[in-house]
Amino acid sequence: MIRWVAGGCAAAMVATPALAGPWPQDAGHGQVITQIAPYTSEVRGVDDRGRPTGTGTLYRLDGGPYWEHGLAPRWTVGLVPRLQAAWLRDKTTHQTYTSQGLAELGGFLRYQLHQGRLDTLSVQAIAYTPGVAHETRNLRIAEPNASVGLAASYGIGIPLPRGMSAFASLDAGYRFRFGTAADELRIDGTIGIRPIPRWMLLAQSFSTIGMRNGGPGGTDYSVNKVQFSIVHDLTERHAIQIGYMREIDGRRVSLGQAVLGSFWYRY
Repeated sequence: MIRWVAGGCAAAMVATPALAGPWPQDAGHGQVITQIAPYTSEVRGVDDRGRPTGTGTLYRLDGGPYWEHGLAPRWTVGLVPRLQAAWLRDKTTHQTYTSQGLAELGGFLRYQLHQGRLDTLSVQAIAYTPGVAHETRNLRIAEPNASVGLAASYGIGIPLPRGMSAFASLDAGYRFRFGTAADELRIDGTIGIRPIPRWMLLAQSFSTIGMRNGGPGGTDYSVNKVQFSIVHDLTERHAIQIGYMREIDGRRVSLGQAVLGSFWYRY
């Protein structure tokens, strides 16, 4: 049986989907979500992840496939590669810098602790490799060190009248970063509603809070994002998603915005 995970939270994240929602995949089944998200920002010495950069207009193409698979009842595994290509038009040097490559690769294991009639609770462990990219000095995209994280996720389905349905989820996680970068606390929330068959509306918030425990020269930043998107089921196995993300607040970052498009495949 192909089961469409209620939240689909990971698909909607422009940033690294470290928190992917509590719903497990059925054993032997899963989903692959391929996303592309053009991003723009006016940077002033740092980018949206607190890394030193030039001053000017940053254009970036974020994307990659997100894969999760039901390994066994209650157990889900997955991979989260984060690919980027970036261009910076520096107003100080009047040059254009480019970088492209794999920013990082994450692999996760999720276990469902509780399954109620409408709600579920899961825990997740994730590990990230360093990135591999062709970079220029003023435009870094690859993570220089590995990191690991732990998270908990709670979700609930909400029956509505007239055949509609909704859900909400809350995810909280801690990322331990090796090297000089500060650790990060992540808090994400999602509200989704299916007003008519085959259509889903998503409203989401993503918060990264730097723990101020980094070493000299390491990144230490905080950023809050909101995102709104629409998902349309083309068939039982295929869906498309379009959306908009905006960074609304932060510390030691430059704020930007992005549009996103995703193709979802379930098996």
